[in-house]
Amino acid sequence: MTETTGGQLPYIYADNAATTPLSKRALDEMMPYLTTSFGNPGGIHRVAKEAACALGEARARIARQLGAAAEEIYFTSGGSESDMWAIQGATLRYRDRYGAEAPACLITSSIEHHAVLHACRAMERFGARTTVLPVDRQGHVRPDDLRIALEAARTEARRAGCEAPGCALVSIMLANNEIGTIEDIPELARIAHEYGIPFHTDAVQAVGHIPVDVHELGIDALSLSAHKFHGPRGVGALYLKDGFSIPALIEGGGQERGERSGTENLAGIVGMAAALEECRDRLVERMGRITSLRDRLVSKLQDAVPDIYYTGDPVRRLPSIASFAIHDVDGELLVVLLDRSGVAAATGSACSTGSTEPSHVISAIGITDRRWSHGSLRLSLADDIRAEDIDMLCERVTRCIERARRISGTM
Repeated sequence: MTETTGGQLPYIYADNAATTPLSKRALDEMMPYLTTSFGNPGGIHRVAKEAACALGEARARIARQLGAAAEEIYFTSGGSESDMWAIQGATLRYRDRYGAEAPACLITSSIEHHAVLHACRAMERFGARTTVLPVDRQGHVRPDDLRIALEAARTEARRAGCEAPGCALVSIMLANNEIGTIEDIPELARIAHEYGIPFHTDAVQAVGHIPVDVHELGIDALSLSAHKFHGPRGVGALYLKDGFSIPALIEGGGQERGERSGTENLAGIVGMAAALEECRDRLVERMGRITSLRDRLVSKLQDAVPDIYYTGDPVRRLPSIASFAIHDVDGELLVVLLDRSGVAAATGSACSTGSTEPSHVISAIGITDRRWSHGSLRLSLADDIRAEDIDMLCERVTRCIERARRISGTM
C-alpha cells in the first residue's frame, strides 16, 4: 500500500483499478519460463513438451478458479483483445448464420469500458448497429430496458422478413471500473437467453476481487486481464462456453486450438495462473476486511469534505473502489495535487482536443452539472491496505480538495 523513498512521507498507491503490482508468487513462477525453460509449446522435442505441459497446467489452473473447463479458456494479450474478439466473433458468427443482409445489433450499456464501446462501434463495418442501454443513478442496467431492446431488435428483423433474432450479442460488464457497481449479470444473461442471444461480460475489474463463477453467472463469454489482480501486464484470457463457437481471431500457426494463432506468452500465462490462485485464496475474508476499510474512508471523507457525493451502488460494489463526484473541483488538478502530496489516484475525466470532458460513466449516471461532473475521483485500494493508511489517505485527500477549490476559485 505504501512505500517510503528518499526520506519522504510514505507514498500511497490508491490506483489499483488501473493496474496492480506483480505479486512475488507470480514472479517466482514466471522466472523459469523467462530463463531456463524457454521452449516453444508447439514443438515435439523434450524442451517444447515441457513448455506445452506448463501451458496446459496453467490453463487448467485458471479454468478451475472460474468454474470453467480447461478447453473453454483461450489466452490473449489482455482484456481489450478479449473484448474485441468476443464482440467481433459474435458479429461474424451472426452473419455466417443469418446472412449479411439480416439486421443485427449489439446491445451494451452506457458505462462500459471503451474496449467494449469502441469494439461495438467498429462492427458497423460489418453492418451491425449498437444499442446502448441507459443505467440508473447507481450505475445498474435495468432488466426491463434490456428486454425492450431485445424485443425491438427482433421486431426489426421480422419487418425485414428475416427469421433472425436481430441481435448478435449482449455485452454488459460485471463490475464498473470507475464507480465499482456490480451488475446483476445472472438476471441479464437469463433475459438474453430467453431471446436466444449469447451474453458476454467484461469481468476485467471483477476477477480476483469478488467470486466469479461462469456457471453461476450463466454467461457465454467472459474477459479478464492478469494485471488487474497482481499478474503480469500484456496477458489475459477469454472464456468461451462450450458450444459457443466464434471465428478465429488470428490465423496462422494454429495455437489456442486454431482460434488465436501466435506463440503463447508462456511466462505471462503461468504468472497469471499463480496470481489468480493467490487472489482467490481467502478471498471472502479479504473482501470483508477491504470493504470495512473502504467504508471507513468514505465515512471520514464525507464528514470532512462538504459537497462530496459517493458514486455507484453503496453496497453492491467492488470492495476496493471508493468513487466520488466533488463540487467545484477539477479532477485532473486534484490528481496532480494528490500525486505531489504522496497519493496515486485517478479521475474519470479525459483530456480530448484540448478541453477536459467529464467521464462518460459520470454523465451516464446522471451527473451532468459541470460543477459536479468535472470533479470525479476514484480511490482504488490495495489488498494490504491498513487502518493507518486509510487515515493518512483521508487527511491528504481532504487537504488536496481544499487546495484545489482555492486554486479553482482564483482562476
